[in-house]
Amino acid sequence: MFLRLLKKAVPLPELDAYERYLFIGPHPDDIEMGCAPTVKRLAEAGKTVHFVVATDGSMGSADPDKTGPSLAKLRQEEAQASAKFLGAQEPIFLPFRDAGFYSVDDLSKALAVEIVRLKPDIVFASDPDLACEFHFDHIKTGQAAKAAVFMTAHEGIMRSMGISGKWQVNALAFYYTDRPNTFYPVKKWHSIRTEALKLHPSQFDSKLLHDVTKYFDLRSRRYGLKALKGRCDAFRLYGTSHIHCFPEAMEY
Repeated sequence: MFLRLLKKAVPLPELDAYERYLFIGPHPDDIEMGCAPTVKRLAEAGKTVHFVVATDGSMGSADPDKTGPSLAKLRQEEAQASAKFLGAQEPIFLPFRDAGFYSVDDLSKALAVEIVRLKPDIVFASDPDLACEFHFDHIKTGQAAKAAVFMTAHEGIMRSMGISGKWQVNALAFYYTDRPNTFYPVKKWHSIRTEALKLHPSQFDSKLLHDVTKYFDLRSRRYGLKALKGRCDAFRLYGTSHIHCFPEAMEY
């Protein structure tokens, strides 16, 4: 009874109720993998969608001879093509090296600068609390996004770090989550993920693309059945009221 009343008094935000969206990816292909159908649907609805990529992707190859600056450049080009296909703005690439060789504090500051500049209503990032996530870049990116969303609302905190301005984000959504509380219908757009990932050939050969597509196809069906909405992308979504001293939000 208490939780039902609390959800009514402090409801989750509506994911598509905003105008400006910021998707943060640990690597150049993660936004597409986690959210491509959602991005395309939002863009087609006339929303402004920005991508920020945290790392250069320079270690994203099983071939040790295909790492470093040349791979980073290739992956940026792939991300640019994919963002254009999805209807997003030109992606922003932060200067952090792939594979976790940077601090969460530094990434938080860099993300805070972009949040103040882009002024998104809602921010998407990889879930740093996913129990089975061991990749440092995914964990750090999610942690940094959480910190940046909190920091940017407080001008004093921003000023103490030498960053001018502030911005209040209205909502924060996590993809790659094992505790979704929001299911966004993407039936019309479910094949967009495969098409977007095809634009990252440095990462996906035909077999891997087939396997990834099959997994996300089953996943979108599973969440669609759970939500009774058809195929869905799934997110862990919080409003500003849920992100500080509100432990019940974990039960939403």
